[in-house]
Amino acid sequence: MAIIPGKPVTPGALDDLEARIPLSVVKGTATDRSSATTGTTYVADPELSGIALGVGTWWVKLLIFWTTPTTNTQRIKTTWTFSGSWNNPIRACIGPGATNTAARTDVATTQFNGVPAASDVSYGSAASTGFNCATEESFTVVVTVAGDLALSWAQFASSANVTSVKAGSAFMYRQIE
Repeated sequence: MAIIPGKPVTPGALDDLEARIPLSVVKGTATDRSSATTGTTYVADPELSGIALGVGTWWVKLLIFWTTPTTNTQRIKTTWTFSGSWNNPIRACIGPGATNTAARTDVATTQFNGVPAASDVSYGSAASTGFNCATEESFTVVVTVAGDLALSWAQFASSANVTSVKAGSAFMYRQIE
């Protein structure tokens, strides 16, 4: 009998095996926002949205890359939105602290927050063409009415300078119960 971490799989139980493989949605193109587009109003990312979650318990992880190439004052804020009914799970948010303006190689502040999925998280940014990054993750996304998950994001402070979520940002997810 083959063993997958946490669950034995009998020969021929391909459905069990497939259920253990995470699904992913990877952003293919950058999305730019500024005060001329959405400002500080949350809008679902056009590629990191429409992620169907059925009834059950899910593991969800987000890896987000962004730039604020001209200045770092506008920063970025994120939230997870869901069209069904869920428990508004706590997500672990790890990234540059909201007040960080240092170079990415010398992050002055880092945050390690547990935040409800539908609440704001603000990340600091280094102003350059290099990417800033953060991860957000929850093992306890309990869905009671199926719906679609999305990363919604905006500038933290409205600016004519662009904040850009980059290609390669991604959600990974799988049903665990």
